[in-house]
Amino acid sequence: MTDAPQTRAETILAADLGTATTRVSLFDVVAGNFRYVASGEAPTTAAPPYSDVSEGLRLALGHLQDTTGRRMLDEMARLILPVSAEGAGCDAFVMTMSAGAPIRTILVGLLPDVSLKSARRVLDSAYVQVVDTLALNDHRRQEQQIDAVVKHRPEMVVVAGGTEGGANSALMALVENVQVGCYLLPPEERPRVLFMGNSALQEKVNAMLNSLTAVYSAPNARPTLEHEALNPARAMLAQVVRDVNAQRIGGLSLLDQSANGQVFPTALAEGQMVRFLSQPLPAPQAIVSLHLGSASTSVAVGLAGALHLTVAPDLGVGVSALNTLTSQPHEQFARWVPGGLSEAEALAFGLERQAYPHTIPGEAEEAFKDYALVRSALRGAVRRARAQWPPALQQRPEFVFAVGAGAPFSRAAHPGLAAMFMLDALQPVGRTALNLDRHHMLAALGAAAYVNPLATVQVLDTGALLPLGDALSILTGEVREGEVVCTARLINEQGVETNVDVKAGSLEVLPLPLNASGKLTLKPRSGVDAGNGPGRAFTSEVSGGVVGVIIDARGRPIALPEDSTRRAETLRQWVWKMSHL
Repeated sequence: MTDAPQTRAETILAADLGTATTRVSLFDVVAGNFRYVASGEAPTTAAPPYSDVSEGLRLALGHLQDTTGRRMLDEMARLILPVSAEGAGCDAFVMTMSAGAPIRTILVGLLPDVSLKSARRVLDSAYVQVVDTLALNDHRRQEQQIDAVVKHRPEMVVVAGGTEGGANSALMALVENVQVGCYLLPPEERPRVLFMGNSALQEKVNAMLNSLTAVYSAPNARPTLEHEALNPARAMLAQVVRDVNAQRIGGLSLLDQSANGQVFPTALAEGQMVRFLSQPLPAPQAIVSLHLGSASTSVAVGLAGALHLTVAPDLGVGVSALNTLTSQPHEQFARWVPGGLSEAEALAFGLERQAYPHTIPGEAEEAFKDYALVRSALRGAVRRARAQWPPALQQRPEFVFAVGAGAPFSRAAHPGLAAMFMLDALQPVGRTALNLDRHHMLAALGAAAYVNPLATVQVLDTGALLPLGDALSILTGEVREGEVVCTARLINEQGVETNVDVKAGSLEVLPLPLNASGKLTLKPRSGVDAGNGPGRAFTSEVSGGVVGVIIDARGRPIALPEDSTRRAETLRQWVWKMSHL
C-alpha cells in the first residue's frame, strides 16, 4: 500500500483483522464533527491459498467503496493515503487484530502472587499462550530450565519481577537461563524478550540478551508490593505482539508501515475504550464489554478508570469451537440444548463449526446448538476474568453498562438473543444498560484515539453503539419456579401502561422503543430483591432500545430445571420471550 506522510487526520480508516473476518470502518468530519460513515468486510486471508492478510483488507476496502462510492484504493489496489485532492482515501490508517495463533510465551519472574500475577494481567491484554513459567519457587535444576526454553521454542519471553530498589540477583539468575536457552536456539527461532521488572536491571538485561535477540523494555509492572502499573507494559506488549505477528503473518509488515505502527491487539483497543467510559463512574459501578470471536473471547471491565482485561485465546465459536466444547464437562454444554445431545454429537458439531466457521444454522435445533456454544465460550471467559476482578465485583457484579461485540452478537437472528447472551454470561445484578457493538466500534475507536482522541469522543456521542434496552435483574431467593415474585408496571412517555406478573425463572420484555424512556415500578414479594432490598418496591426511570426493557427473574446463579422436558420448555420459552423465534 502507498506510504505517504499524514498531513491531517480528518478522515480515519480503522481496520480489524479477525481470525475469520476482516472489517474496515470509515470516520469522517460531517458538519464540523466526526461521524461514523460506513463499514466493509471480507473473509480474512491469513491462511492458504492467500497467506497474505493484505488481500482480505483490499477485499474489505472494495466492499467499503461499493457502499460509500468513495474511492479508497488506487489503480494498483493500494490504499490512498493521505486524502487526495479529489477526496479519495483517508488521512490516517489504524489497525487492530486478533488473527493468528496465540503467541507462545514463557513467563519469567519471582513470586507467583506478586510479579508473576501482575505480568499475567499484562499478558491477558493480548492473544498469547503461556507455555511455561520460570520462577523463584521453580524446583527444576538450571539445566532443566534451559531445556524448557529450548523445548518450547517460545516466540516471546516476558521477564517481570523485582520491586523498585529491591534485590535483583535472583531475577538475573533466571535471565541467565533465558540467555543460554536463546544461545542454543537457531537465530531465526529465538524469542523476543520483553522486560517489565525492576528498572535498575534494564541495562543489564539488555546487555545480556541484545546480541542474541530483540529486547524490549517497559516500566516496572509491579513497582511496589502494593501498586501495579500495567498500562505502559500493555502498550509495549502490543508492540512486541505486532512485531512477532509481522514476522509470521504474510502481508502484515506492509500494513504495519501504512498504519505507521498504529497496530494494536483488538482486545486492548476495546479495553481502553471501556476504561475511558468507566472514568466518570463511582465504584462499585462498572462497565463491561464481551467480544466473542471465531478463535478467542475477551472480557474488558472498567471500574473507576481502571481496566481489568482478560483474553481467552482458546475459547471461540469458529476455529476454536472444539476447544470450547472440550474445556468443560460435556453435560454443561448439553444442558443448554433442548432435548440434549450425546458427547459424540457434540464433538461432531464442534468439528463442523471449526471447519466451517461461517455456517448459518438452517433449523431451530441447530440454532440452539449455536446458542449453547456461544454461552459456553462467554461463560468460560467470564469465569476466568472474574478471578481477576476486585472482590466486591466478584461477589456482586454490578454492571451499569454492557456491550456485546463480535459476529455472534452483531449477526444474531434477533437483537434480543444478543441481550440474552450477555445476561447469561454476566449474570449481573441491579440495572444494566445493554448495548450492541454491531459495527465493531469499540476496537476501531480505541485505535483511532491514538491518532485523534477528539474523533473517538465525537463518534461515541453520535450513537456508535446500538442500545438494546435496560435489563433489571431480580434476586428471587428460595422461591419456587413459576411463582410470581414481582409485579412490574411500565408507563411510557405517552402515558401508555404495560403491566406484567413476573414469575421466578422467567424472562420478560416490556415494550419501550429506541430513544424512549419510561417509568418502571417493581413491587417484589417478601424476600425477593428487585434492586432496592428484599421486599421493597421502587420506581425508576428506564431507557428503551431495539429490544425493550428486560426483567430477568431467573435468579443468581441461573439454574436450569433438572427435568429434561421442563428444561427444554424453559430454554425455548426464554428464546421466544427475547426474540419471538
